[in-house]
Amino acid sequence: MNPSLQELVTALSRDLDLPVVLEDTDQQPLVHGPHHGPTDRMRLDTILHGSTSERTVEWFRRFDLANHTEPFVVPGDPDDDILPRLCIPLRWDGRLLGYAWVLLPDGTLDEAGWATVARAAEPLAEVLGLERLSRLQEGRLVEDLIGSDPDRRQRGQVQLEARRAFDAAAGLLVVVCGGPGWAVPAVRRAFAIQRWAADPARQLRHVDVEEGVVVVALDEGPDREALERVRTQLERVADGQRLVVGVGPTVPTAGGVHRSHLRARQALVVALRTGAPVPVVAWGDLGVHRLLVQLPRDGLAEGIDPRLAGLVDRDPEVVATLEAWLDRAGAVAATAEALHVHRTTLYARLDKVAEAGFDLQDGSDRLALHVGIAALRLLGRWPTA
Repeated sequence: MNPSLQELVTALSRDLDLPVVLEDTDQQPLVHGPHHGPTDRMRLDTILHGSTSERTVEWFRRFDLANHTEPFVVPGDPDDDILPRLCIPLRWDGRLLGYAWVLLPDGTLDEAGWATVARAAEPLAEVLGLERLSRLQEGRLVEDLIGSDPDRRQRGQVQLEARRAFDAAAGLLVVVCGGPGWAVPAVRRAFAIQRWAADPARQLRHVDVEEGVVVVALDEGPDREALERVRTQLERVADGQRLVVGVGPTVPTAGGVHRSHLRARQALVVALRTGAPVPVVAWGDLGVHRLLVQLPRDGLAEGIDPRLAGLVDRDPEVVATLEAWLDRAGAVAATAEALHVHRTTLYARLDKVAEAGFDLQDGSDRLALHVGIAALRLLGRWPTA
């Protein structure tokens, strides 16, 4: 079995007793080795944020990295806390795939070090090339599994079931990542190299401009804490933009991956439209939104009681009070405490709901109000601006 990029980078760092970072052609980090000796601002910033800053990229741009074919030393800048580095261009099949960077605290490398670098460069380039090819094949397989074409889905199912790690799994799960932060290129790059399963053979990833999709083979239920850890790592490079992870239901066979993906996307949509406070949202936890999100937007809007829509326009404070009261099953004391209002104020606001034509003692009216408020939120019309 070929060594992984992480194993190769760790070995090079160990053999040189120097820090090593592997980056793609855009100088975004893929793998970094363990820390050895002195470091500088650039390395700390890259590892801390999981992304190379534009300031760092601009510094190295002046050295014409892409046109080099052999390792060369890039000088440092003591005034800006930048140490010298050895740049190792990684080319495979004639194509530049990235760079390995070796921090050189004293600006030099002895003869044994150069020999070590020469031995490491070709295996690094080859494994980087093979991993890129593998991710491309991964993405195409996921596209087949979740696409709308039945023939492609069947082809994808056959290919997935031929993978031992997936065929032997107790279930399959689809996770979708999206939101405003997904527009940040560094997030998409980070998603593509994340491990969503402990065993890399048990995951398939696909990245496009709209979303990131990962299919995971499971022996038991999804690990919510692991999903949140990965999402947090991605959020570090999202420029403060929100990222949400939607989790589909676990399905028993490859034939259900398409459905799990659909539900994961719908969970993502609900989370983004309703401003859900949790960043990892599972289809199974959506409650009434599982029904509402499957309706077309015009049908959803037409299903809202016009009296409720009018009340939202006239008196949103009353609707906010009503929602709090409904969420607490009509418990007056708990609602008043949550809203920090006197019971008299609460009763006065609920009276306005009755004046709009609703009977709060009637279960059908309460249901129409509660579901209607959820629908308004899904449509982006509640809370009002």
